[in-house]
Amino acid sequence: MFEYKLTLNRVRDKLKVVEGGEELRLTVDADAARMVAGLTKAQSYLKSLTNDAGEDEKMEAARMFSEAIFGKEQTDKLLAFYGGDPLCVIDLCGRYFSARLGDKITKAQKRK
Repeated sequence: MFEYKLTLNRVRDKLKVVEGGEELRLTVDADAARMVAGLTKAQSYLKSLTNDAGEDEKMEAARMFSEAIFGKEQTDKLLAFYGGDPLCVIDLCGRYFSARLGDKITKAQKRK
């Protein structure tokens, strides 16, 4: 007799952010489809910003990207880690997506 197994194929990962002598550990645990929807919305918002965009708009874009990946609580920690600089958060999210997260999302979607 076999046991029945069921999984939602969530995207799971751990990331250690290191700057100087400081580090921040973040965890990814999200549904691939929701993550893609959030990242797509964040990308569209970022593209809509002009060079004259204020800090509030940049912060909104940073929050959208980070929350799609890490959730609200970890986004607050990430922003604090970078001294409230939204461009650092956007850059980190983009690099993480390109280097690792994009492949993990694709694999999770194929398994569904």
